[in-house]
Amino acid sequence: MWLKLVVMFTDRPPRIREARRDDAAALARLQEGIYADGRWFVGHTAPTESMLRHRIRELVPHDSLYLVAEVDGHLAGWLELNRLRPERMRHVALLTVAVHEAYRRRGVGRALLHESYGWGGRVGISKITLNVRARNTPAIALYEAEGFVLEGRETAQFVVADGFEDNLIMARRI
Repeated sequence: MWLKLVVMFTDRPPRIREARRDDAAALARLQEGIYADGRWFVGHTAPTESMLRHRIRELVPHDSLYLVAEVDGHLAGWLELNRLRPERMRHVALLTVAVHEAYRRRGVGRALLHESYGWGGRVGISKITLNVRARNTPAIALYEAEGFVLEGRETAQFVVADGFEDNLIMARRI
């Protein structure tokens, strides 16, 4: 069940930190809400609490990063970067980032991205790539402001209520 969150707007910046196993329940609720919206992610089902706990526990620090953003004690968003497996592509990491609707346009996504760039540089990532649905104009605007460029378009990639939607492939060098 997706819980609505009443947020008091403050000027405090988000606190960005690595995810811990005890974040799994809050992450599950956050992701359930974003998946339930149906407009942002490809899949229909968010990972379960146990899946998230396992994912965080099994992270290999040189290959994956899982960050969370907290605002006033509430989990406001998360970011995952996963290095690609083939040896010739180890310099590339795939990005997933999302922010709870109540915290969007408040710098949470940008703060998560900025923290991830440092990790990428430390572990030898020189390119971050992502997939974004073509109608997700707020996310696209953020990515462009952060230096991501369009590298490709997969037409009619997703089935949506009114037909199909394209997938955009964007990337940024770090």
